[in-house]
Amino acid sequence: MSKGERSVFEIELSLDDNLLAIFKNFQTIWISYPNSEFPKKTVSFEDLINRSNKPQRLQLKKASIKKILVFSVAVLVVFGIGSLFIRVPQSEYTNQRIAGKGQRLSIILPDSSTVILNSGSKVKYSSDFGKERAIWLEGEAFFKVTKNTKSPFIVHTNDFDVKVLGTEFNINSTTLNQTVSLAKGKVNVLLKESTDEINLLPNEELVWNAKTKAIIKRNFDISKALAWKENILLLDDMKIEDAISKINLFYGVNFVIKDSAIAKQHIKGAFKDQTIDEFITSLEFISDVSITRTSKNNMEITKHNEN
Repeated sequence: MSKGERSVFEIELSLDDNLLAIFKNFQTIWISYPNSEFPKKTVSFEDLINRSNKPQRLQLKKASIKKILVFSVAVLVVFGIGSLFIRVPQSEYTNQRIAGKGQRLSIILPDSSTVILNSGSKVKYSSDFGKERAIWLEGEAFFKVTKNTKSPFIVHTNDFDVKVLGTEFNINSTTLNQTVSLAKGKVNVLLKESTDEINLLPNEELVWNAKTKAIIKRNFDISKALAWKENILLLDDMKIEDAISKINLFYGVNFVIKDSAIAKQHIKGAFKDQTIDEFITSLEFISDVSITRTSKNNMEITKHNEN
């Protein structure tokens, strides 16, 4: 930028909180990847305008400046960071591990990385995993990856790929709002449909809605998001109707609500190392309901019968 353009831009930053937030994201990426290789030729401010299909000179319009800044971030991500995702045919995923319903399964991979699978989740990886660290996930899993700068660790799901070198993170591909939640290190997420690449830093979470295709990047509470791997069912002031899917997944059962009033009730609690029978007793006491087991894994929730 020229001095005049820079002055105008700085004024806009001081007046527009949204623009300032975008700028800070740009700044964070820049600081976090100081050793990235960029094109030798300097890209001028005018070139950025032209590349974004806006041939006119800078105008005192917030919208135009926002577009230019967003484009600048895109250029930085594409040229400065970049990614090469390993594409392993699914037929070569010869090893498969599955967590049974209501179970959490811990796995040690050939490179000493650890994977904890949530109930009903599955991972597949090739017998040649040490050469290409690629793994396929269906469901939810926590990964603690052994660092190897020469061999990136790639997690493939139906909708996105996650690339890391050595870090700790959680992926949940079971719900409508699919998440990648980073506890330590850095990750690069490639959305398959749009081919967008998004980088996360510690305590950041990417949420992708499989229906609307909306993308959100936000901070998250690590202890709450990863409670499941410690065998804790965490229900954080949820409506019972919203909690049912989480309860069913955790215990590998099928609860059905038989009363609309019960569905709207809220429930809050952390249930650690409880069996399904212990949880039923707790739920009946906390929510003042009755639970009837209609078969081994099917339960009906009804109003408490005071008689």
